[in-house]
Amino acid sequence: MNHGLLLTAVAAIALALPVSAQDSRISEDRDRFQMTVNGASISITRSGVACPPACLQPMQAAPGVVTIGELEMLDFLELFVAGGSGLLVDTRLPEGYAVGTIPGAVNVPSATLRPGNPYRDDLLNALGVRNGDFSGAFDLVVFGTGSDDPEAAESVRSLLEAGYPATKLKYYRGGLNAWVGLGLSTAASR
Repeated sequence: MNHGLLLTAVAAIALALPVSAQDSRISEDRDRFQMTVNGASISITRSGVACPPACLQPMQAAPGVVTIGELEMLDFLELFVAGGSGLLVDTRLPEGYAVGTIPGAVNVPSATLRPGNPYRDDLLNALGVRNGDFSGAFDLVVFGTGSDDPEAAESVRSLLEAGYPATKLKYYRGGLNAWVGLGLSTAASR
């Protein structure tokens, strides 16, 4: 897909939000933020997509897993993905992935990494895990829609629970929304 068309589609959705916006929580345990500065009351609220499920995610998906930005993403693509030792993992549903993703990404929906998936061991095998041995596993950068998408952080935690080493995982919290918002190229899935 043409980057301009994707950016136009994202902008159209963003422009439509105020019309259909609803009060939303900031996070699952916080509906607003309030404080007083120099005698003036300040209140921060959120409108838009409902939380849950679209709650702001913490900067760190899990202990020991590094959160990266766009420049680190480009380095990862060049050093690991192009070198055959890493994968860029888009955890969104296949429908979203088909419309557009970060170039070089593979689609591994979050649900496929959950412990209840009977094919998770096969998926881990595809990621380079051999009989519980993670030494040959790919280095991964995991991302989703954006900073309010719980799927990417959940995927990181599912991988850790399966035994994936934190040193082989990175989290791109900004996701596709930040990538597109910065004007970076996207690619339609094949």
